[in-house]
Amino acid sequence: MSARSRPRRVSILALPGMSTGTPVNGLFETLAVGNRVLDGGNAGPGAPFDVEIVGLEPGIFVGACGLPMQIHRGVDEVAQTDIVIAASMFLPEEGWVQGRHPEIVEWLGRQHEAGADLCTACAGALLLAETGLLDGRATTTHWAFAEDFRRNFPQVRLRLDELLLVDGARGEFVMSGAANSWQDLILYLISRHVSPRAAQAVGKFLLYQWNMPGQVPFMPFSPQMDHGDGIIRAVQDHIATRPRADLTVEQLAEKASLPRATFNRRFVRATGHAPIDYLQRLRVEKAKALLEETGETIEAIGWQVGYDEPAAFRRVFRKVTRLTPSDYRRKFRLIDARRTGADDEDPSPRSPPALSAE
Repeated sequence: MSARSRPRRVSILALPGMSTGTPVNGLFETLAVGNRVLDGGNAGPGAPFDVEIVGLEPGIFVGACGLPMQIHRGVDEVAQTDIVIAASMFLPEEGWVQGRHPEIVEWLGRQHEAGADLCTACAGALLLAETGLLDGRATTTHWAFAEDFRRNFPQVRLRLDELLLVDGARGEFVMSGAANSWQDLILYLISRHVSPRAAQAVGKFLLYQWNMPGQVPFMPFSPQMDHGDGIIRAVQDHIATRPRADLTVEQLAEKASLPRATFNRRFVRATGHAPIDYLQRLRVEKAKALLEETGETIEAIGWQVGYDEPAAFRRVFRKVTRLTPSDYRRKFRLIDARRTGADDEDPSPRSPPALSAE
């Protein structure tokens, strides 16, 4: 077999007590199934990937959720690999602590020097950031770990809006966001190292949804409130009590008794958002809850959160979430078993209740 046609060696990292089984096993099994799909069901010498789970030492250990996981080889046995994936982890109560796994961090640095792609899924970005290789670069991770990440690695640009990011001189850093975004990661790697058609074939076989619009639809808007600026906090409280009011930036600056330019700068410094962006995100957050929990029309929901023009509401909603209101409702509408037939005496399947058209 020529060097070009040899299987790509893939090393999936797992750490005792921190790694979670679904992404680690899912990544492994996706490539194992992919080998069969792409090699005519054989997974023989023509298979494109040689995949294993690596860690501190080989053996069975208990994962973060209490289920047993297996490490095939210790990293000290892996002199060189082609692709490393640091998969999802649960953080300890005290958050991410640097220096806990120096041998893993050093091994990642050696693999990078040898030409390997270094990839992360979810909290795995914290481990990769500890190498220093992401300094000055962009990455993504689970939005719930944003505060931990920024505190530990302020020199790395965190892009939580992105589900998948590629960076590095040769595109060697590939990072995916929260939870099941490892599926986007693995399909990207198949596309890159085999072909787009191969990734499509594996995705279809496993029913993976590829090219999601980022993590934005899943992220709640939790405005910064403990910034220490009493005047801006009073404005935030004022906004929160007036969800339907057609507030303007001029009115908010007046409420703060500040010139508009000064108010804008102070508001951004305190909250991280321009006032107009802040207003839009709060309104969209309220609209998301109404889309999930009610059957009201898109127009009625837009009016309730402050938009008299349905087109303006749709435009702002899509800008913030990357989905239309109707697409958001289809994806996140709360399932009522009583309305889908699951709890009824009649066991025949039924369609979910009709949704309002956009």
